[in-house]
Amino acid sequence: MDLIGKCPPKPDSLTAADDRGFDAVELYLTRDHIDNYEEMLAVIREAPANIASIHTPHVTPEEHFYFAKSDNLAKAVDATLVVHSQYLHHTHIEEMEAMDFDAQYGYENIPGASQFHLENAILERGLDLILDTAHLYIAEREYQRALEDLLDRYGPDIPVVHLNDSTIVKDGLPFGEGNIDLEKTVTILDNYYTGRVVLEVMPEYQADALRQTLAILD
Repeated sequence: MDLIGKCPPKPDSLTAADDRGFDAVELYLTRDHIDNYEEMLAVIREAPANIASIHTPHVTPEEHFYFAKSDNLAKAVDATLVVHSQYLHHTHIEEMEAMDFDAQYGYENIPGASQFHLENAILERGLDLILDTAHLYIAEREYQRALEDLLDRYGPDIPVVHLNDSTIVKDGLPFGEGNIDLEKTVTILDNYYTGRVVLEVMPEYQADALRQTLAILD
């Protein structure tokens, strides 16, 4: 698996990600970034790190413009589009599918969505899943079994995995500040997954997350 960082499309943020040891990053977009699309694209083209994936802004399902422009950007830089918003639920997939994305894309699992739901709402419909491990942890009592089973059965349909620590109510935590058994989680990923794994913690914690993950893999 390839370990990648995450940052906004800003020159200093992209340089910092490269300095932390990441060859590639997932971009976190906001409305402001999309509203200044050409400026953002110029910054990305000069970035020292490769752009592996692009996370849509947290906008409402009705704001099609921001999803479409995120798709345009992902297509332009040959990145995977992560379709996700705090306002977007899996019941909105039909509406999103009508947008006919051009880039490779997948739907990120929302917190609390079970394996059964993800299989029926996304994977068994022939769509790709962006698998957020913390969101799955919040959903599944037998989290490790669910993670292993999803990766084993649907690995080729999971282009990106998000990795961070979590409690049962709060995700996005630095490694070691939640309740996930990260050593076991990383081991499962190493055994079953060959794609990109985003260390999805705040930028100041990403170097430590990379260090801890590499130590587990060693």
